[in-house]
Amino acid sequence: MSGDDETARWRARGDAIVDIARSLAKAGPSPRARPFFDLDHRSGTPLAAVEDLAMRGIFRKYEHVLDLGGGLGATTRYLTSRLGCTATATAACAAEAVAGRMLTARAALDWQVFHVAADATRLPFAEAAFTHVWILDVLPSLGPSAAVLAEAFRVLRPGGHLGVQDLSLRSDDSPLAGRGFVDERVREAELARAGLVEVVRRPVRVDDPGDGNGWERIVAALGEDDALVRERRAIRSGIAHGTLALVQLTARRP
Repeated sequence: MSGDDETARWRARGDAIVDIARSLAKAGPSPRARPFFDLDHRSGTPLAAVEDLAMRGIFRKYEHVLDLGGGLGATTRYLTSRLGCTATATAACAAEAVAGRMLTARAALDWQVFHVAADATRLPFAEAAFTHVWILDVLPSLGPSAAVLAEAFRVLRPGGHLGVQDLSLRSDDSPLAGRGFVDERVREAELARAGLVEVVRRPVRVDDPGDGNGWERIVAALGEDDALVRERRAIRSGIAHGTLALVQLTARRP
């Protein structure tokens, strides 16, 4: 795909999210800290689960957080709105970052949330630049996990925490096997090898991995072949059929 095509694709995603969210808002206001009715949330996992991770006492007000692989910024906007911190979300490409900025500006959070296109294995940030780092549902897609976690460690200040919400593989027969999803015990060992300490694991129960209000309208606007649509469908199916499970891990840079 050319750069112009990629930019057009991301612009179409952003415009569709805004248009459908505006339509949904006519029937009632959007949920707190979710101005786009979760249509901007790449994985579709419950954002309340992300809040549970943050409210475990590891992220605090007036700190600056890196949402590594934050994409369009749904999790970033949600957590900054709830916690009061500022955050930078990394995107896979410049076009995705531009779409994320547009959505953040629409949500009037551009003073609090920043978007940067960045390779997760070679981040353009100084060492110890962030008080905390989040990696939420996206670690398998960011590149070799050892390199990603090494970079997360590097940009995390000493004493700061890494919060990972991970989709843990429960069956080698899953269609998602071989795409970077692993058992959480493997992920725990990777965190330790990266130099992080005090690794704590917590399973998250997901009773309904539904796509949420308005998602079918996004599918109609973007098409079943759209990359974001395909990924969200696959994750939803994996959780529903028990081949993926949502797990949260926290660790600290000593």
